Amino acid sequence: MAVNGFKVFDGDGHVLENDKELLEHYEGKYKGIRMFDVFGIWPSLDGWARGFIMASEDEGRKYTHTDAEVWSEMLDLIGAEGTVLYPTAGLACGLISDVNWAVASAAAYNNWLEERYTKKDERLHGVGMLAVQDPQAAAAEVARCAERRVRFPAVLMPTQTYTGKTFGDEFFWPIYEAAEKHNMPIALHGAPSRGLGFDHFTEFAKVHALEHPFPLMIQLTDIIFSGVFDRFPKLRIAFLEGGCGWVPFMMDRLDYEYDSIFGSAARARLKKRPSDYMREGDNFWVAMELGETALKYAIDAMGPDRILYASDYPHEPTEEDLTTELPEFLESNEYSNEVKQKLVYDNMISFYNLH
Repeated sequence: MAVNGFKVFDGDGHVLENDKELLEHYEGKYKGIRMFDVFGIWPSLDGWARGFIMASEDEGRKYTHTDAEVWSEMLDLIGAEGTVLYPTAGLACGLISDVNWAVASAAAYNNWLEERYTKKDERLHGVGMLAVQDPQAAAAEVARCAERRVRFPAVLMPTQTYTGKTFGDEFFWPIYEAAEKHNMPIALHGAPSRGLGFDHFTEFAKVHALEHPFPLMIQLTDIIFSGVFDRFPKLRIAFLEGGCGWVPFMMDRLDYEYDSIFGSAARARLKKRPSDYMREGDNFWVAMELGETALKYAIDAMGPDRILYASDYPHEPTEEDLTTELPEFLESNEYSNEVKQKLVYDNMISFYNLH
């Protein structure tokens, strides 16, 4: 399977969760639990009715649900060898206040994803959800996913949590220790906008423009300045769904603060300048958007080897987008064939250890 002569692998697709199916996959004291249909498993991402917005803005959409058959059809449609599937409603897992429920729901989600998707088509891989509210339980889930690595080649840390901590805090370091030990890459994926400072917006387009890149920048800043990559040098973290145009800006901005009068503590603590963690080695990975004009600047800043292609289906892209944007990108003469092959295939295989 190829698109314009290029192999393609989707580094970030999504499932649309089914709560009634998910309930069948809880374990322990929650096994067989009942639920009032009026309430769901996951808290709201932020109060916006995304499902209705998407359906009304894309009336020609063929599916408003996903399952293994839908995703198999989609891979054939876009010409991809496979995909790595991320949650949708479950991106709010970090906002669950009941820690025990968060841990149980993350495990149930992973059980459901394996049973309903990855077992049914070997081209479908899943990212394992972690309840970061309990780092020890999350570390155990990393190990459990590593035992089923073919189906779970990575784990997910939702970018926003109720904990009041960001991911440079040593509170989360047991997760990094487990990920490094088991050679499991970590994905950070934005979605919720709650608490980011634009809760006053009354139009979703304004929220959506900012809710993905902002938390990625916040988490990256804390991770680098707190020395996470020094403490865990083999750790690989991908920053997804905010595009890659922000990468050169953050390189400059973090270096500026590192070199400033306010950066003396960071200079004493870190082994490298902030931009070097993003430019060198395998610590920092980022997803691009097709048609992103700043892609060339990101490649200039960090090279082409750690930038990932993502379909994002079934979220924003229409079927027309999915069948036209990728071929147009691959037909473009703006990048060499070698670079294009890295961006749409090789880098995903490398990041997710799918050799």
